[in-house]
Amino acid sequence: MPLIAAPIVIEDHAWITADVFVGPGVTVGAGAVVGARSTVTRDVPQWTVVAGAPAKSIGLRNPKEFFAEDI
Repeated sequence: MPLIAAPIVIEDHAWITADVFVGPGVTVGAGAVVGARSTVTRDVPQWTVVAGAPAKSIGLRNPKEFFAEDI
């Protein structure tokens, strides 16, 4: 099998919790959260909470709460 070498991008304020697999070429958007032991094979949109194997959206975060003093 050929080696697939593609960058993994973790944007600002994203949180990758314990024991997560992030596949090659995946981008985890700004402010996103990936739950423990998840398998991420597709891009995660900004401010989205995902979990599972394969990872699925389970909620959204509000960036206004995160940056309350800045917005």
